[in-house]
Amino acid sequence: MRAKVTSLLVGSLLVLGFGAGVQTQQPEHQHQQPPGKPSADMSAKCKAMMAEHEKMMAEMKAADQRLDDLVAKMNAASGQAKTDATAATVTEIVAQRKTMRDRMMQMHQGMMSHMMEHMQAGPQSMAMCPMMKMGGMKH
Repeated sequence: MRAKVTSLLVGSLLVLGFGAGVQTQQPEHQHQQPPGKPSADMSAKCKAMMAEHEKMMAEMKAADQRLDDLVAKMNAASGQAKTDATAATVTEIVAQRKTMRDRMMQMHQGMMSHMMEHMQAGPQSMAMCPMMKMGGMKH
């Protein structure tokens, strides 16, 4: 699924970038960076995005554990307790889904903005971003 999301993001950028005629050179009033080397500010943004991704992965792991615990209680229960446990499980699933959707939208916007900055910095800039490297996203 992550591969599909990454492919979708890159494809979207290509369509948006080429369709909008994205500038690949920095405006003259900015200091020029060596080709392919991201600025210190860009590197800091890359690191912050990686940290946010790691935080999200830890939160997802904790959410999975909460669901595992609720399902175990639900499966072990009987009678009214099973009905109550089932309701608690469904409620948690719905809450997690809403949280995940909101978080994905937020991250999508941030990722698109970040990738556009890389595109404007030059073709090598995106390749150097830890978010774009195959090993960059740890599961």
